[in-house]
Amino acid sequence: MPFKELYFQSQPLMISIGGYIAILLILTLPFSTALTLVFSAALLLLWISSAQFITLPIFIKQNPLALLALLLFFYLALGITYTTAAPENAFSTLSKYRELLLLIILPPFFQSEFTRQWAWNVFIIASVMTLLGSYAIYFGFIDYMQPTMDPCIKNRITHSLLVAFFAFFCAHKSLQAGKYRLLYIALIILCIHNLFFLVSGRTGQLIFLLLMMLFYIQRFPAKKAVLLITATVTLLLVFITCSDRANRINEGFSQTQNYLHSENGGTNSSEGQRLTFWKHSLTLIAENPWLGHGTGSYPVEYGRVAAKTDIASNNPHNEYLMITVQTGIAGLLLFLAFLFSQYQCSLKLANEYKWLAQGILVALATNSLFNSTILDFTEGHWFITMIALCFATLPTHTKPCSA
Repeated sequence: MPFKELYFQSQPLMISIGGYIAILLILTLPFSTALTLVFSAALLLLWISSAQFITLPIFIKQNPLALLALLLFFYLALGITYTTAAPENAFSTLSKYRELLLLIILPPFFQSEFTRQWAWNVFIIASVMTLLGSYAIYFGFIDYMQPTMDPCIKNRITHSLLVAFFAFFCAHKSLQAGKYRLLYIALIILCIHNLFFLVSGRTGQLIFLLLMMLFYIQRFPAKKAVLLITATVTLLLVFITCSDRANRINEGFSQTQNYLHSENGGTNSSEGQRLTFWKHSLTLIAENPWLGHGTGSYPVEYGRVAAKTDIASNNPHNEYLMITVQTGIAGLLLFLAFLFSQYQCSLKLANEYKWLAQGILVALATNSLFNSTILDFTEGHWFITMIALCFATLPTHTKPCSA
């Protein structure tokens, strides 16, 4: 048999192997940076060896999400040519955005319904392990928590994000799961307790509230959705007013007020530091609004404009600002187009995938207000992988979604 014919006959096998590795990637994302790197590299090798690059022009033409992710990555690569950062720092920063390329690499391995179903099953397993691991640490079954840390395997920001989206996922499943309905309801209760009474991740708490409101809008008539949203906001106000577990929420409000009314900015608090990062980031954007200061430039440029009393910063804990400081308004518009395209393309999906894709979008857009989501390793890889999974069923024979 000619080598060329044998090679193309082996493609389905390589795609199948890649599907299993993609499933393993979802399983390990919340727990292991090393395994995430190993599985991502393996998927890249399988993508190349199965010659997926041959159909890449057609794929990106029909998939605006992949196209915009690719354009954003290449624009960041272009930013290296005029950056004020040292070359090694510029390339290091660019490498942190490599997960954008997963939106090109992953979709071929999620084409099988079998693979997608198992990917979601493994997502459930990983999420339950995340929850149970948190409780195991809290009750002392795992000697993992330091006195100053929240009981979670990853940091509280990452943990609360994952738990918030899992609660949203379980809410949808509770309306359609039949015999597993009570199990999903129990998992929602566990998620809520974990988010508000165990792990104090404020960003995750906000994402959970917004996702629940989205859930009400997606699944209930308008009047009932309004009543549910009102009830949820009322319960939140009661929680903030009456529970000592709401200390970090109240602390955030207090620190923000102190910063806004303090002559020196109140940078000794966590919220004061974050707001200081944002203030100096806006100064940097105003200096070079259209093209930015180049990829990897944030730390050196921030050090130039920050006061001597301000804490040093490698990123502003805001993806919108991080991208704009580096690549200007042009880069920001690419990122916003990427987000908007997710919504447009979600409308072409079957209901279950559409609902989850829109939840991912809300979580990503919200998390990016308070963290450099794509830059951060676990969050960046998790979001891009889940986007690829949600949009794997995006029709490719119809007119492409408008970006």
